[in-house]
Amino acid sequence: MDDTDTQLLRLMQRNADTSHAELGRQVGLSATGVHKRLKRLRESGVIKRTTVVLDRAKLGLDLMCFLKVNFKNNLASPNPDELHEALRTLPEVLECYTLTGTNDAIVKVAVRDHVALREFLRRFSEAQGIIDRVETCIVLEELRDGNDYAVRADE
Repeated sequence: MDDTDTQLLRLMQRNADTSHAELGRQVGLSATGVHKRLKRLRESGVIKRTTVVLDRAKLGLDLMCFLKVNFKNNLASPNPDELHEALRTLPEVLECYTLTGTNDAIVKVAVRDHVALREFLRRFSEAQGIIDRVETCIVLEELRDGNDYAVRADE
């Protein structure tokens, strides 16, 4: 990756709808040059996919939570297939990561309200026979939202 690739990735993270012509204007390339670079970045796996970011509040998902999860056997990781299958059945789950430290996993969830949260937690505990304890943390304010990575050219 060079500086131009880095600039393109930064611009695409902000708005993937930007036309190739506009991206080219901003980085000093033709639209065709931008297309070729973005194609190479996709083929190499640097760009995994292009997606749409929805407004959670406008969808009525007013409650964002993080669940700190401890598995029944905290000495060993859960069966990944079992965990993936349980999470697949729960559309409220936005992200899930296994961790080091005092919790085994953290799960990011968006729901409509506290009633929907209670129902989700019931389904979550039923779907996850491997869970020992869940601590729910409700987000009071989003100070920063996004997945913009600090992109740098190869040095």
